[in-house]
Order: sequence, then C-alpha cells, then structure tokens
Amino acid sequence: MESSLFHEPWWLSAATNGQYEEAIVKRDTSIVGRLPYVTTYRGPFRLIRMPALTHILGPAVDAGWGKPQTKLIQRASITRALIDQLPPRSFFYQHIDPSLDDGLANVDGLVFQERKFSVGPQYTFEVDCRLEPSTLWSSMSQKTRQPIRRAEEKYTVQDISDPATFVTFYLANLKARGQRNRVDLANFPALFSECRTRQSGIILGAFDHDSTPIAMTFVVWGHGTMYYLLSTRALAADYGAVSLLLWTAMQEAHKLGLVLDLDGVYSSGTARFLSGFGGRLKTRLVIRQSQPPYSLLQLAHRYYARDETHYFT
Repeated sequence: MESSLFHEPWWLSAATNGQYEEAIVKRDTSIVGRLPYVTTYRGPFRLIRMPALTHILGPAVDAGWGKPQTKLIQRASITRALIDQLPPRSFFYQHIDPSLDDGLANVDGLVFQERKFSVGPQYTFEVDCRLEPSTLWSSMSQKTRQPIRRAEEKYTVQDISDPATFVTFYLANLKARGQRNRVDLANFPALFSECRTRQSGIILGAFDHDSTPIAMTFVVWGHGTMYYLLSTRALAADYGAVSLLLWTAMQEAHKLGLVLDLDGVYSSGTARFLSGFGGRLKTRLVIRQSQPPYSLLQLAHRYYARDETHYFT
C-alpha cells in the first residue's frame, strides 16, 4: 500500500497524542484502504481535518494487480468505501497528493467530487535532490544563490536536538512581529522525538558569531520525500538565513537520495521565494466539504476578523 510519511501510524499517533481515527477497508483479512483523520468540535459542529503538522493525508490504497484501468477502478471503489465510512460532519478538510500510487491517486479527487466534496488545487515546488549538488546549485536562481553565499559568511548551521529550543524561538519571533500563532505545537516535542528515533527528521538552525539564533527550519522525510515543514527567523534576519537552511536541507536530501517538497504555496511572495530553488511546480488537491450552517459561521468569522475591535471565538 503506497502512502506518505504522514500516513505512518507512528506519525499520526505522535502528532495527535494518539487521538486520531481511521476509516478502513479490508479485502478478506488484509487492509486495502485507510483514511486517517482527526475530529474536533466547534460548539455543536463536528470538524474532520488532518492532524497538526501534517501537510498531506487522504486515502492510502492498495489497488491490487492488473492493468492500469483495472487498478484505477479498484482504487476508486476502495476510496468510495472509505469516504462512505466517515461519520456525519459539518466540515471536512484535507490535502492529498495525487502523484501517489504512480498517479492513480488522481482518481481520489474524482471520487470525492462524486460524493459532493469540493476539489481544488494547491501548489508546491519539488526539487529532485538525487541530482548532484553542483547541478542543484546551478539550477537555483542567481537571486537565491547570492543571499546564500552572504549567509554562509555570517552564520553557522547546526543540528538542534532540543525541540523546546525551536518552539521557544518560533513563538518569540511571532510575538516580535505581533502575529498570532496558528500552528498547534503542543505535540511537537513528541513528534520530533519520534522523528529522531527513526532518523526521519532534523531541526537546522542558523547562528551568528556570538551563537545567537537567527533562523530555524524543521524538515522531515520518509517514503522517498523530504518535506519542508516549519521555518522561523528572527525579526532582524533576512531571507538569506532561511535560504541557507534550505540549501543545507537540499544537500542532506541528496545524501539520502530524496526529493524535497518545499510545501504548499500560499501566496505570490512565497511562490517567488520558493521558485528560486530550481524545483518544478507540482499540484496537490485540496478536499473540502462544509455544511450550510457551518459555512455561515465561517462567513461570520471572516466578517468579524476584518474588524480588530471584534473578537469571535
């Protein structure tokens, strides 16, 4: 059954403190389909999402053997059965990688659409770090390479073994910018510990000459892909420090024979920054379903959020 790092039971357990559920389809005694999710409540509304720090999920399916068309039909049938097992809900939201299972996972989007979910694109950049570092370096834009060279002169890069160091730095940088934390970091220490145990994750930090942290990045890997999961930089730091950490991650991915996924592109600024690393654009699918009462709540939330004198909980 082809899946991603984020489908691993150990990942799901650590990211949720064991509080995740799964729809499961079996063939005889063998599991041929899994759809993990977490359930939360907002008042009377049941929400089904991905766990915190989990960037893609969706169905993991064993489509069996046979011609591509046969496997496509079988995968669609299993995905349909997984969706039909989901509990009644007011809201559903997950990202899926349609390139899984040699691209057969594309049919998952069609099945979700058939079941009245909305399906839209989300974009990411993917860098094939199995190529030689010299090739990776020359593929980057000049505007990306120059800040990395300058950062290499000013900063040293270190492996950070204490997750609390990352969390403290992350929250301090948000506070300095007057921004609210939108990432649930409660289970970050447990998740990082599991990654370290399995040699599937690392925190990279850039430090100046007096050992002051300038930027930190958390990357994880498994199933042939490294993911750029979290990043933070000090208020006075420019993007060169983060670029240096990403270049370091690319070199680590090369040693491990991995592709680097630079994560979802959420703005034009992010797209400009990430496109400089020489990756190819890749499409994920965003699966969403919202029942009318909850849609009205979301609309009201967006309305009140425009006025900072109002607070909506």
